[in-house]
Amino acid sequence: MGVEVQVTFDCADPGALVEFWAYAVGGTVQPPPDGFASWAEALTAWGVPISEHNSRSAVIDPGGVTPRLFFQRVPEPKTAKNRVHLDLRAAPGLTGASRTGSAWAT
Repeated sequence: MGVEVQVTFDCADPGALVEFWAYAVGGTVQPPPDGFASWAEALTAWGVPISEHNSRSAVIDPGGVTPRLFFQRVPEPKTAKNRVHLDLRAAPGLTGASRTGSAWAT
């Protein structure tokens, strides 16, 4: 169809959230473009001010199955309940310790 779906989150600190969500969903922080060792290197080469280096980031699924999660910095603080959110279902159908492999899950 030629359309890719991504879920976009407005936030104050994309860099912090992208690390959490990459771990939570088993994804990968989107790597920098070819030819650059880091996003900081790429953004500096493109003339992006340092103050904008943490203005956006993304989590990708290395297998290409799930949508990209995109985090963009916005200036206004959160003032109301989010209308869209992600729910993570951990081991659907399992109960207790078998859900996480630890005894604390009941």
